[in-house]
Amino acid sequence: MKAARDYKSLLLAAVTLAVFGIAVWVLHHSLSHLRFSDVMASLAAESGPKVAACAFFSACSYSMLTLYDYLALRGVRRPLPWRRVAPTSFIAFAIGHSAGLSWLSGGSVRYRGFSREGLSPFEIAGVVGLVSATFALGIGSLLALSLILEAHQAARILHLPHGGYARLIGMAIVLLILSYLWLTLRLHRPLRVFGKEFRLPSFGISVGQILVAGIDLCFAAASLYVLLPAGVHLHFFSFVGLYVLALQSGVISNVPGGVGVFETVLIQLLPGGATAELVSAVLLYRFIYYFVPLVLGIGLFAGREALR
Repeated sequence: MKAARDYKSLLLAAVTLAVFGIAVWVLHHSLSHLRFSDVMASLAAESGPKVAACAFFSACSYSMLTLYDYLALRGVRRPLPWRRVAPTSFIAFAIGHSAGLSWLSGGSVRYRGFSREGLSPFEIAGVVGLVSATFALGIGSLLALSLILEAHQAARILHLPHGGYARLIGMAIVLLILSYLWLTLRLHRPLRVFGKEFRLPSFGISVGQILVAGIDLCFAAASLYVLLPAGVHLHFFSFVGLYVLALQSGVISNVPGGVGVFETVLIQLLPGGATAELVSAVLLYRFIYYFVPLVLGIGLFAGREALR
């Protein structure tokens, strides 16, 4: 059994490294025409109001992220006040976003924090699962709306024959989300997982998951959108669709923070291709949205542990 686990771990690490290598190669090919000095010049030229707007929307996004755990705790019937949930949730997301395998890195932080609140390991696993479900529901909802409402532009960006295909994909995603909501509304008996009983969240909590994740992802997308150069002509809602595609690609890759994968997908999908201004905008976004919260999260975690 141990040998099988070691084999799976090595296989996962190999796949992750392969995906990262491919992403770096594609990104290098896309940026080969740019000069490092041009990117640095564009980065230095970013205006203060743009940077402040990015920081503001990033803060709004992380505030909404704390509600993922708040709803998840209510979903496992172990509700806690938001003020006791928020610090653990922020640390988990700040570290999980950058460390990769967020279910493991963020889950470890949640285990450390919520076990002290009296939750069992199985209940904490339920919280981690519902947090992941909230993220998936948000990604799916925004992507579906973007495909339906901006079908022609989505078809052009995704290289589909016409808008009807994009709208059809969007409607299929909506159908999946509605099926999940129907289950939470109609299925009241508990499910058995590894001999333990587990209930789906209520219909109200499921609707809350979609709203919270949707608002969070809009804030996260806005933190990058405000930094985009003037040459990128794209409506905000169309950009949200591209953003969630790139974000999900980074999550699936298991590469820490989606580094390389997120940038590759985003640059390939955005009209106009890679420019010095676009690359500097993405670099600044990554610093503000990922690195600054990571430093704050590690500091908060160390401070809490020292006090305890």
